[in-house]
Amino acid sequence: MKTFWNTLHGVFNSLIEPFTKSETYADLLNKLIMILIYIIVAIIVIKVLNKSIEQFFKLQNRSSHGRKRSVTLTALVKNVVRYVVWFIVLTTILGKFGISVTGLLAGAGVVGLAIGFGAQTIVKDIITGFFIIFENQFDVGDYVKINMNGTPITEGTVQTIGLRSTRIHAYTGELTVLPNSVMSEITNFSISNAKALVEVPIAMDEDVDKVEEKLSDFLATLHSNYYIFVSKPEILGIEDLTGNAYILKVAAETTPNNAVPGSRILRKEIANFLNKEGIKSPAPVMMQYNGQFGQNDNS
Repeated sequence: MKTFWNTLHGVFNSLIEPFTKSETYADLLNKLIMILIYIIVAIIVIKVLNKSIEQFFKLQNRSSHGRKRSVTLTALVKNVVRYVVWFIVLTTILGKFGISVTGLLAGAGVVGLAIGFGAQTIVKDIITGFFIIFENQFDVGDYVKINMNGTPITEGTVQTIGLRSTRIHAYTGELTVLPNSVMSEITNFSISNAKALVEVPIAMDEDVDKVEEKLSDFLATLHSNYYIFVSKPEILGIEDLTGNAYILKVAAETTPNNAVPGSRILRKEIANFLNKEGIKSPAPVMMQYNGQFGQNDNS
């Protein structure tokens, strides 16, 4: 029993002894100062690299689509740089305290393998995020519609793109955070030019050729007045005939995601033009039914 207590007393003294020496505290203070220096240097390095990344992508992309792509890649590269810098700082600090980084990483690999089967969704999200970014499926600022197996999930403007999730700000105000793996079907409205289509009803007694000639001259002026029209709006022809009217169809190519605003502008401008020129719209048809409607007249 005496031997046991002597052993326990020796272990306790070996643990306490380093804290009774001034060299221990001096060494600890030096390590803390070095840690503080590492952190300050890391913050400075990250800020410098972030500025360099912003300048690089700003010079590489000057078009409208290029600027959106620049915002997406800038955010991604900044995140990667931040993770790498802090990882280097962390491993350096651990090394200063005598912790084997190699052994730590080996242990983390074993643990990661053990829990990997339970984190398949996260891995799938990250892989899908890589494909979304590097295949340029959409960028920050694009207006997209997201479906999963044919079922609409959300529609709106892309706010941020991450490796695991994407934030989409809907037109009605709500913010949707989607795991990347659920976005199986993506419709991007901001890549190619859109088409605004408007149907214009004209009274049947109006001369078609004269109306088309006047309307065509008027539509030519809209191209220079509204930036969203890529080219001059044009009359496609008569779309339909009714008992008291013919329907002219007007089309205009617009900048991406501006089909709806373009259609509203066309309707407003064409309505003002028709009123100014005195071109009549079809009058409503009044139908009168007598009291015998639907009754059997055989008597």
